[in-house]
Amino acid sequence: MRLLCPFCQKAISVPDSEAGKAVSCPECGQQFAAPQLYTPAPAAGNGARPATGSPAPVPETYVHDRPKEATDLPRQPHTIEDQVAGYERMVSAGLDPRWLRWVPPAALTVVFLLTFFSWDGMFPGGYTAYRQNAWQCLFGGVSADPVAEEELGQKADLDERVHSNWWLVFFFLFLFLALVVAWAEPVVELAKINLPDEVRKAWQFRSVFLAALTLAALMFLLAQWANGFGLQRAVYDRVESEYATQKANAKTPEAEQRYEMNVAMAKAKFQVKTTPWLRLAVLVLLLGAVAAVAEVGLMLRASHKPPPRVAVLW
Repeated sequence: MRLLCPFCQKAISVPDSEAGKAVSCPECGQQFAAPQLYTPAPAAGNGARPATGSPAPVPETYVHDRPKEATDLPRQPHTIEDQVAGYERMVSAGLDPRWLRWVPPAALTVVFLLTFFSWDGMFPGGYTAYRQNAWQCLFGGVSADPVAEEELGQKADLDERVHSNWWLVFFFLFLFLALVVAWAEPVVELAKINLPDEVRKAWQFRSVFLAALTLAALMFLLAQWANGFGLQRAVYDRVESEYATQKANAKTPEAEQRYEMNVAMAKAKFQVKTTPWLRLAVLVLLLGAVAAVAEVGLMLRASHKPPPRVAVLW
């Protein structure tokens, strides 16, 4: 039978067997009581007992015999054919576990290689004067360009001011653990290693461990990025220390504005910023985390269901 949901006022279909029971609207999810099926009284001429009163009114939500035109509702697509009608081309790809499991190992390996590229640097005039890769950010080291050092002479001062970035300690820890877990399955499968029973029990949750480790590495990398890397903080601390006297003497709003403008211009002069290599590392690590989470979703998905697909239509 056809009903009108009393909450969203949309036409829905309910099996006749659910008459008189509580049903849920597939459109809005609200629950309401389905009306009883109306059975007309038998005619009096056939020997049946005449009806003593008028038949019970049909509830407003019961539209079994109502013409479709009376609903004045647009037709809702319920099939794939209805939803893709009008499109001429479609490209789709399924989340096949056979290739999806290779995405996290590849992504984590690329991120590890990107740790040897510059993540933070000083670029006056667009030239690389001083820079840090991920390992230098971790241990507080700085590399200098010979021409820039001859002109600026900032290396000795930066060596004293640049300190370690402790968020990266946890980033590297979880990155290495994720790399081991990610490459463990291909190695075990290709080498045909027989795992002990104790290890095999935990092996079925490998994708869960991988997703947790990858997300943790991403979280700590983003935390370090938000907190600033060593070279950036060293330059900013130096500029603020040079203008500390002006800040202490700024007693009026105008003086505070002059102090803030001078500090901002001094910081801008050094052109300290992160590099595209850092942004690429974050993007690739995010891709690996998404693939690892997708593996967990496929593991929890019922085995008789086909893998989900992503489609683009135009």
